[in-house]
Amino acid sequence: MSSDKTKRLGLNKWVGSDQVLRAEFNENFDKIDAYIDDSLAVKTTSVQLKQGLQVIDVNQSSPLNNVTIQGRTLVNLLGRAGGFEAGDIAQWLKGSATLTSDTSTFVSGKSSGKMTTTEAKVCFIAQQFTYKKGKYYILIAETKNGTATAGVRIGNNDARSTWNTDATKWTTQFVKVTYEKEDREDYVIFNCNGAAGQTGYIDNYRVYEITRAEYEAIESMTSEQIAAKWPYVDDMKSVYSPYIIKYGENLLPPFAEWTRVTAGSKATPTDPYKITFFANGDGDFAAHNFCCVPNTTYILKVDSLDNMYHGISKISWSEAVVSYATETSFTFNSGNNTELSYVVKAKDKSKIGSLTNPTLCLGAEAKSFKPCNDDYLFFPNVNLASTVDGTVYDTLYQREGKYWKQTRFKSMDLTGDLNWIGNGSWTGFKEAAILNFDIGAVGNSEKVVKFDGKILHTSIDINKDTSNLQTIGHLLIRIPNADSGWGDKFTNLSNDEIKAYFYGWVMYDASNYPQPYNGSGTKAWGYRDPYAAGGLAGGTSTPPNFPAPGFTPYKLQYQLAAPIVEEVASEGGITLREGLNQVEVGTGMIVREKANPQINTGLGYAAINVKGSPNYSDLGALNKRNYKILVIFKNSRIDGNWTQKAGGGNGNYYVDTPIANFDPAAAYTVTYLALDQYTLSCNIPSLEATHPSNMKSAVDTLAAGQSDMAARVGALEITRAQRVQPQWIKPTLLNGWTNSDPNDASAGYCLDEFSIVRLQGLIKPGVTAQSTVILQLPASCRPSHIRRFTVPALGDGVFSFADLFVNSRGELRIDAVPKGVTWVSLDTITFSLF
Repeated sequence: MSSDKTKRLGLNKWVGSDQVLRAEFNENFDKIDAYIDDSLAVKTTSVQLKQGLQVIDVNQSSPLNNVTIQGRTLVNLLGRAGGFEAGDIAQWLKGSATLTSDTSTFVSGKSSGKMTTTEAKVCFIAQQFTYKKGKYYILIAETKNGTATAGVRIGNNDARSTWNTDATKWTTQFVKVTYEKEDREDYVIFNCNGAAGQTGYIDNYRVYEITRAEYEAIESMTSEQIAAKWPYVDDMKSVYSPYIIKYGENLLPPFAEWTRVTAGSKATPTDPYKITFFANGDGDFAAHNFCCVPNTTYILKVDSLDNMYHGISKISWSEAVVSYATETSFTFNSGNNTELSYVVKAKDKSKIGSLTNPTLCLGAEAKSFKPCNDDYLFFPNVNLASTVDGTVYDTLYQREGKYWKQTRFKSMDLTGDLNWIGNGSWTGFKEAAILNFDIGAVGNSEKVVKFDGKILHTSIDINKDTSNLQTIGHLLIRIPNADSGWGDKFTNLSNDEIKAYFYGWVMYDASNYPQPYNGSGTKAWGYRDPYAAGGLAGGTSTPPNFPAPGFTPYKLQYQLAAPIVEEVASEGGITLREGLNQVEVGTGMIVREKANPQINTGLGYAAINVKGSPNYSDLGALNKRNYKILVIFKNSRIDGNWTQKAGGGNGNYYVDTPIANFDPAAAYTVTYLALDQYTLSCNIPSLEATHPSNMKSAVDTLAAGQSDMAARVGALEITRAQRVQPQWIKPTLLNGWTNSDPNDASAGYCLDEFSIVRLQGLIKPGVTAQSTVILQLPASCRPSHIRRFTVPALGDGVFSFADLFVNSRGELRIDAVPKGVTWVSLDTITFSLF
């Protein structure tokens, strides 16, 4: 041996005379040394994730780190009109056509627009629109032909898409528009061409202002790329509640969570991952729809298959992708599909059959059975906005084990709680203002959405429906008299009357209903109701100081002159396993929403999110329609006793559990993915992250993470040890309301160190009229906006519920109480100040 050694480990190299053996020997040592060198160096791999489902191939199991998400705001210049829901139809002009809301076929929401021609010509529906000089626009919609001979198309008078004649599916159509020399007053149009009585369908019509670079790139993009880059939103939406889910190695859940499994003789889960088909059942299959990445290889394996077939089909279960077979494993390619169904069925229905441990994995390598176990990372209630051109944006990022947001934009509801004053009156409109609204705002940076979804012009050159956020911080809104009920001759508007408008109330002349009030006669206020005579309901003679039923307030977003950095809450973490990982990135995750379980003693079950069922009250429905329910928590701990079931809920699913598993004294919360994303969020433009790509980096990352966690837990323990327990304060009850029996807790409130306000107590009724104030909270305990609650009550001797709300003035008011109310409980009222 000689002094010739390897670089890293100092392994002695062979310098003998046999050149072949020497070369082979030294090559082995060099490889060992190089491997050690590679393992000990700090190496990370950058990952750029996109919205939706994707596959990440990882060379070593490691945590996902340094997550960074860029904000985005999409402003649909058609507001909500392009959703073609029931209330949107009247906003469209019709030319030789009728327009109805069709609930039998749609892309999102609950309906599409069905256009029927009344003449044999190119017929249209249209929205008036102003194309600004030098701006760039894209018009996008989903269309489907009905019976029109020539088909359907979108566009304006100068630019139109080709005719779509496909009546079998929805097709994305788009048109780009710009006018270099002048503003152009034109239309946004949907055409249907054929004989009288022929039909076409449209949904998700949107108009976005885009950059010149985007405008020039459109010609090279497919319709799928267009739809992915500019998805439909109604009015204005930013990135809201983003999330990452890394699906488990086994992509199939337990049988209790399958899309179609009917208890009884057809198919019964006898274990979490075993299903039994009993002899002579009334059906012959069970199925689960699963999301998949297009053009990707998957493998399906079961541990046992007794008198059963299994295969892969389209989600309608009518077209096979992998024909039914008895082999215990098979591979398949997902093709162009984003969702498929795994189906199991009885081979001989006269005999018992069973199937155990189905395992669906990425790739072509069969894996041993493992229960489904997903990782997730949620950012609840985080809103990430941007300018229209995307040059300025909020950023979410990770540092020292925590997540932070660099805030460049602020969003809020413009409600009657704000300090509105009158700022002038002109023919056809009046101006309301909030002086010194925010001196830290960038002037003219605002985007305002009206109560009906219309996007306000950010200019005072137009007389009405405009906004102006001045550089000195004043906010001005011009309001059409047709919306407010303020007549041209009525000029001495009070501040309370302006606030009533921003709560959703319309003024009218009580002696000449429903005419606007013009300065004489008797003032009255009502809220908009399309089914009421004259279009108004709920008349009152004083300016209401609470929100009108069903009212959607104005919304404002504006840019801050100086960014603010603040810590944001997160839940969970992602660990990528070695090999292929199926990862989903999305928005609209609702985290730990308070649930209101409903009980049916006859059925023996408690249920969450049941709606429209004769067996349960709709009071148990979640706030948003759900795409899927992820987790049920009981007193902040995961409760695995609930079973997710398709249909019958507010959205796709509901959950139930036997009454024996239900604790009526516990607090239940639900984490779920919202179905109607277009009403909550736009898509994520950029999500970047890293993961360690060798052993040293993985160990260093885990060690740093453990250190950060220890520091955070230690700080939390010290804080909790030093914390003074919140003090319960007894408020003065108003309008005849009193505390109940002395043996019950008196009304009280407290504020904890997390800025959470809690109420307690059992109270007896005084005045029960709508909007009656029950108690007043101090300034330190008032929410930033209205919070609504459904609380337990006793009415006419029957257990029931009352609806209460707390406004930004700290007033606990009545929305509705049951007839003959005896008592109302405040124990479930909890809200954040922010």
